[in-house]
Amino acid sequence: MVEGGKCVLGVVNYLRGQVEVEIEGTFPERFFNLCSQQGVAFWDLKRQDDTRLRARMHLSGYRRAQACAGQALCTLTLLGRRGAPVLWRRLKKRSMLLAGALAGVAALLFLSRFVWEFEVRGNRTVGADAILHHLAELGVKPGVYGPSVDIETVKNEMLLRIGELSWLTVNIRGSRAVVEVRERAPKPEIRALDVPCNVVAARDGVVTRMETLAGTPQVAPGQTVTRGQLLVSGVVDSRQVGARFLHARARVFARVWRDITAVTPLQTAEKQYTGRVSKQRTLVIAGYRTKISVLDFKFFEKCDKVIKTSTLRLPFGGALPVSLVTETAREYTTRTVPRDREAAATLLREALKRKLAAALGGEGAVLKAGFAETESAAALTVRLLAECEEQVAVQVPLG
Repeated sequence: MVEGGKCVLGVVNYLRGQVEVEIEGTFPERFFNLCSQQGVAFWDLKRQDDTRLRARMHLSGYRRAQACAGQALCTLTLLGRRGAPVLWRRLKKRSMLLAGALAGVAALLFLSRFVWEFEVRGNRTVGADAILHHLAELGVKPGVYGPSVDIETVKNEMLLRIGELSWLTVNIRGSRAVVEVRERAPKPEIRALDVPCNVVAARDGVVTRMETLAGTPQVAPGQTVTRGQLLVSGVVDSRQVGARFLHARARVFARVWRDITAVTPLQTAEKQYTGRVSKQRTLVIAGYRTKISVLDFKFFEKCDKVIKTSTLRLPFGGALPVSLVTETAREYTTRTVPRDREAAATLLREALKRKLAAALGGEGAVLKAGFAETESAAALTVRLLAECEEQVAVQVPLG
C-alpha cells in the first residue's frame, strides 16, 4: 500500500508540476513555518549546512513561497522545474515538433490496426509457407486491415483448400496474426482379411517362438528357416469340406544375424576465417526493399552468409511494416586436418547402433553385439555384428 501510494503521489506531482528550491538564511526554519501557514506544500526536505536547505514544492505554490522567503529574510533560489506543465510550455513554443509528435502517434495507432506479422502454430507435415500462401490468395497477407478479416469465411475456405487440415483459426492481436491449425490424423491401414495369403520368412534365422492366429504352421521353434520360406500356410485341408483358402496371420520370432558397416574419412576440412567481411543493409517498408548500403555487397568464393532481420515494433509489442535486413558474408579458406580417430570411431559406433535399432523396429531385441574396426590411409571402417531376435513373418498373397 505504501509503495502504491508513493507511485500515485509521484504521478500527481508530475501532472501538477514541481520545482526544486534552495533556501538560505540565518533561520531557514521560519521560511517553512510561513509556507505551512500559507498552504504551500513541500517535501524531500534536505539540509545542506547550517544556513541552507533544499526542498521540492508544487509549481503553483512557488510565487507564494517567494513572498514567504522575503518575510523570513531568506534567499530563495530556483534550482529546476519539471512536470507536465513545464513540458507543455516547451512544446507550445515548438508547434511543429508537437504537431509531428501527435502525427507520429496517430500514424502508429493507425498502422497498428493492420496486420504485418504472421505466425503458424500446430503444423507438422503441412508447411507454414503453403498455409501462408493460401491465406494470401484469400487476401489475408501482410498489410491487411485486421477488423476486415472474416475469420469464419477464411477458416472454411482454408479447410477446403488444404485437405490435410482438420481445423484452423486466425487470432489477430493488433498488428500480429497467429494462425492455429490442427492436422488430420492419418487413415489407419486397413487389411482385407478375405484375401487368401501365406506367411513367409523375411530373413534367414532360427525360429524361437510362434504365435499363429490363422492358418496351418509349417515350421516349429528351433528350426532354421531361409528368406522366403513358408512359415504358415493359408491352405487348410479337411475331410469334411476339403481345401479352404484363408488369410493366414502369425507372428514368428527368430534369431537372426545382422552385419552393418559404416565408413568415415580420417581427414576433414577445417574453416579458417580470413577477416574479410562484406555487408549489405536493406530497408524494407511494407514489402518494398530499398538498399541503403554505400558499398556493393559481394560474395566470396568460400564464405558464410548470415541474414539478420530487425523489425520495428510498437511500445506494446506489435510489429510495424518497417524492418532492416543486414546480410553479412564472412570469407574463409579451408585446410585439411586429421580427425581424432577415437572420436570418429565413437561416432560410427553410435550411428550403427541407431541404424540397427531402426531396422529392428519396436518388436526386436539385440541378444549379442560386437564391433570390428579396420583402418586405411584415408578412412576408418567400423563393422557391427549383431545377433538379434526379431519378428520375421510377412504376408504374401496366394498366387
